[in-house]
Parts: sequence; structure tokens; C-alpha cells
Amino acid sequence: MKDTSWKDVAELIGIVAIVASLVFVGMQMQQDRVHARAELGADSFSNLATLSIELTSAEFATTFAKAIERPEELTTAEKLQVNGYLEAYAYLVIRDCYLKEREVFVECEIIVREYGQRFFGNHYAQSWWKLQRPGDLSFMPSWVDSAITGIDPESNVGLLDALPEKR
Repeated sequence: MKDTSWKDVAELIGIVAIVASLVFVGMQMQQDRVHARAELGADSFSNLATLSIELTSAEFATTFAKAIERPEELTTAEKLQVNGYLEAYAYLVIRDCYLKEREVFVECEIIVREYGQRFFGNHYAQSWWKLQRPGDLSFMPSWVDSAITGIDPESNVGLLDALPEKR
């Protein structure tokens, strides 16, 4: 009888240890998921900041200003620069919308609605977008295309005109 009770106690301890291990693993997985979401968010906004910094570089700011004001005067090399810039933003949108669909990261809408005007608020960028979509972007939510094509192509000029001039 004593052997049986020690055996039962040992089995019970083993079962409790297994359940405790499973709970611990579950908690770790939840923490890892939260950490991964935070890293993805930081990465997205870091990429957005990098694009913004690139926009203000001495060489590229002049090229992007030309794309806003006089896109017909862009050289092939300048078009390649602007296209690469727009493509980098489009890839960021694609990545974030892909992650949103998998419920990993939910910032796709902010990236499109809050920052899209900065990238697509001119005629050149709007034309570029219309040539890129929907085949390459077919898995994106439909609202992304309408949000970007709905941006006023004069908004970059309007935004820049609204800023105070140098004194």
C-alpha cells in the first residue's frame, strides 16, 4: 500500500510539472509575440524615418521637388531615383498590410493614411502608382489602392506653400 501511494504522489507531481511547463511555455510564446510586434512597429517607423531623411538629402530633395513641380523635366536618372523612393514606400505598405492580414502587426492603415500624402501627393507619384497596381499589389486590401489614388495630386505643393517662407 505504501508503494502505491508514493507512486501516485510521484505521478501527480509529474503531471503538475508538465502542466506548469506548458503554462510557462504559453506565457513565453505570448511575450515573444508581443516583443515581435513591438520590433515590427519600430522597424516600420524606422524605415519610414529613413525614407523621410532620404527625401531631405541635398541631392534627392532637388530631384523630388522637380517631380512635384515639373515632372516632365525629370531626366531618366532622376526618374530612377524617384521611382526607387516610391517603390521603397510601396514595399513598406505591402509588408505592413501583409502582416496586418496575418494579425501580427496592425499599423498598415497608419502607414497609408497618415503618410501616403507625403509620397503620393503629386502627379508623378500618382502616375507611378497607377502603373504599378493592381497586379503587383493584388493581395493588399482594396482600400489601400483607393486611399492612395484618392490623395490630391496637388497636396505636396499645397503643403509646401502653407509653410512659412524663409526670412
